[in-house]
Amino acid sequence: QVHTVAKMLHYKAAAPMVTRRLFSSQQLNPIKWGILSAGRIASDYAKAITITDGAVASAVAARCPTKAKEFATLHGIDKSYGCYHDVINSPEVDVVYIATTADHHFEWAKQSLLAGKPTVVEKPMTLRLADTKELIDLARQNNTFLMEGMWTRCFPAMHKLRQIIAAGELGRIVYCQGDFGWKFPTNNLDDRIWYKESGGVTLDIGMYCAQIGRVAFPSASLKDVRATGTVKNGVDYSVMATVRYQQEDEAEDGLLQFAVTGAANTEERLVIQGTKGRAILDAPFHVPERLRVSKDQGRGETEEIVYDYPLPNDPFGVWNNPGSIGFYHQINEVGKALKEGRNECDSYTWNDSLEVALIVDEIVDQVRGEGK
Repeated sequence: QVHTVAKMLHYKAAAPMVTRRLFSSQQLNPIKWGILSAGRIASDYAKAITITDGAVASAVAARCPTKAKEFATLHGIDKSYGCYHDVINSPEVDVVYIATTADHHFEWAKQSLLAGKPTVVEKPMTLRLADTKELIDLARQNNTFLMEGMWTRCFPAMHKLRQIIAAGELGRIVYCQGDFGWKFPTNNLDDRIWYKESGGVTLDIGMYCAQIGRVAFPSASLKDVRATGTVKNGVDYSVMATVRYQQEDEAEDGLLQFAVTGAANTEERLVIQGTKGRAILDAPFHVPERLRVSKDQGRGETEEIVYDYPLPNDPFGVWNNPGSIGFYHQINEVGKALKEGRNECDSYTWNDSLEVALIVDEIVDQVRGEGK
């Protein structure tokens, strides 16, 4: 069936103009970031800090002091250390970004929070729901900022999507569908993706899809999680999952369905279907630049509105992961939260982290259980 577009409106936000620059005495009280790890994702994050007004990377630590020093030189960072504790305890660091492999997230996030240091943990925050809950409880007890680095939630396109849903423009949300996949390095079994405890597709990218449930059904309660999939080298490799939500004052459950895989590079598109229309985050939805909203005008006829939010101009050109320049949205939001004295980021709260951790736990247990 071919759907005709009765009317199409197009909104385009200007790309933020950025240039690579050094901080000077004219930069008033920038948020000073300390980075744990000198790996690939840490490198992308350090680049994004350099293009974010009001932020500066002031220290980095790695298990190898030489690697930390090379990283600091590459990214113009003043201090480098061979011990993570040196960054956590540094008075020159306002907030710690933990970019270690996922199996070390809990350990170092806990150390950072115990030191009273605001902390951003690369996703997943931990490997299990119980550990995520422990960190959040500790942050609450110590009155300290904590955020899981779900940067997707900080993009303007995602903010607009949540506004549209909250305004009821799509009607009651019926279901969401999404996918995310990239080809795992099958010729390198030492790659972190094959680690038995922290590897697998769900702990790597499953949370990008799982977090959409709280966007589509913000006032609903999680009802159940059902997953099936394949296991390769002892970790979940391809997964199909369905999550049901009990919607407030609604007879029908809301549904989130998604596929994630390490076997193929997928389209990576997200659809949220409501009773009055649908919203589509075009690929790649985890770094969303375009939101399309189609409102039903009758059978076979829609009005489509397109919202474009281009990434900032790129002074680097080369990144380890596609779209990493978009980290600057998260860096901005963390800085704003810290300056306002808040302990959570509105875009991705502690409750968001807890629910997604529960979904991820269920998927990993169910799929790996099938593979035994």
